[in-house]
Amino acid sequence: MGLRAVYLGVDEGILDDLVALPTDQRSGALARLEESSTRVLHLDKAWDGLHFLLTVVSAGSPIEGSPLSEAVVGVHVFDGDDYVGCSELDELPAIVAALERVPLADLLAGADFSAFARAGIYPNTWGSDPAVLTAELATAFAELLDFHRGCVAAG
Repeated sequence: MGLRAVYLGVDEGILDDLVALPTDQRSGALARLEESSTRVLHLDKAWDGLHFLLTVVSAGSPIEGSPLSEAVVGVHVFDGDDYVGCSELDELPAIVAALERVPLADLLAGADFSAFARAGIYPNTWGSDPAVLTAELATAFAELLDFHRGCVAAG
């Protein structure tokens, strides 16, 4: 199955409930939310490549205070075996604004996918057709931006 990114838009009350849960119960609660939520984004395996495209580092090394890094990995990280990050509603406008300023076409045109491979960016598919990789990253970026915008709009 591999590592995948799933983004859930939840209200403040649900987020507070997740924070209060014991670590060993959080994965199950998130899985149930994923099944029942109407605000879900599956970036699947594009998350690390998208983070690298935006920040030139792996998502495994998030950049605190960087809205572009936080757009992918979240602002806050839960304790536990699984990586679970979150961003609160008041943090989302800065993330959306940073994403909206990204010169995506320029980044994609200059993407050196061999650098992704050398950096060990997950998954190790960076030797594939550059046009396909570019399209996948462009789609992932658009979906991530739309997701964050939707979360702001929904409150």
